[in-house]
Amino acid sequence: MSTREPFYRLWEKEISPENPGPGLFVYGEQAPYLRTLLHKVVGKALGSGEQLQLKPYFLFDKDWAEILEEARSPDMFLFATRKILVVNFPEPEEDDPQLAERACRQLVDPFEKEIERYFDWPPDGVNLIIVYPGRLKKGNRLFDFFSRLAAGPGGKLRLLEMKTPRPAELTDWIYQELRKRGKKTSPQVVNRLLEAVGPDLLLLEQEVEKLSLYSGDRAVITEEDVLAVCAFQKTYDRFALEEALESGSLQEALNITSRFLAKNPDASEIINYFTNLSRYVLSLARAKVEVEEKRVPVKEVFKKMRPQLSEGWSLFDRKLEAFSVCLRAFSQEELNDLVRELGRIDLRLKSSDLDAGIMIETFLVRFFQLRDRKGRDSKLK
Repeated sequence: MSTREPFYRLWEKEISPENPGPGLFVYGEQAPYLRTLLHKVVGKALGSGEQLQLKPYFLFDKDWAEILEEARSPDMFLFATRKILVVNFPEPEEDDPQLAERACRQLVDPFEKEIERYFDWPPDGVNLIIVYPGRLKKGNRLFDFFSRLAAGPGGKLRLLEMKTPRPAELTDWIYQELRKRGKKTSPQVVNRLLEAVGPDLLLLEQEVEKLSLYSGDRAVITEEDVLAVCAFQKTYDRFALEEALESGSLQEALNITSRFLAKNPDASEIINYFTNLSRYVLSLARAKVEVEEKRVPVKEVFKKMRPQLSEGWSLFDRKLEAFSVCLRAFSQEELNDLVRELGRIDLRLKSSDLDAGIMIETFLVRFFQLRDRKGRDSKLK
């Protein structure tokens, strides 16, 4: 049996003020979760009567010179005996491998000497935590700069990568968060939560808190609770419909649409439902171009389209296989025709009184006719 500590315990130890060293550089896709851990550390310290204060900085608001000057100031927190200063890089808005390079060039390069001098003689009683909320690896200028500081004499700066936990670890963490709140649930509910929210720990913790409050005195969190209170509830039909489109089940797609229409949705909700259907077909059309014309591997295309799914999950593998099968079922010309048909339906939905259900269901029949025919043809070859 493995004795390895859970990832969150290791992270808590790394950011603890008791951990020696005046500096910590944190990076990785889960680095934003550091905010939650730090507030827990401060709350624990205050609960024990210790004077500990947390102060965040943002590099788009203050530069390094100002931040380091305040860090050296002995009266910055007059009544605090220990300080945690958190320097935040801007959060990336897209998956761009050049973002870290630009961040280094714009936010670090002009202040390299000041940062190096700070860690030559860091002030007592100050923990400086530097946070880059994204992946980094050797060879990246930002990573190499802080790695060089960490390798310097005295071990005055440490590195901590907060990467997405493995699926089993993530599941165990969800159960642990529920237990802390006196709750439990089933694997099916956990899978539904992960499928909709993805592996982002900040979002998952928010959803777990809402589920715990909503369930009241009940000890068991159900799938109905998830659908009722979580932020993604209004897009749940999109996930169910996507499953049907990928699995090749016309009947299931029609059933989902029928249940949706039976709720008497208003015009905006119908447009939103249709938009989700359109988005999936459009993604197939774009992916077909990427794979067949630009020779991009299907997995790479899929990862860009589904950034909330982490490679290594069984869910990732299942969804990738279903998407690949669906992609092979259509030619580029057929997908382009379907996209044009979606455009015509969209115009009718917004400019006429025609029955929305009939138009959507007719399109689904056409979609599956093409898909099923292509599937049969491939079996005959």
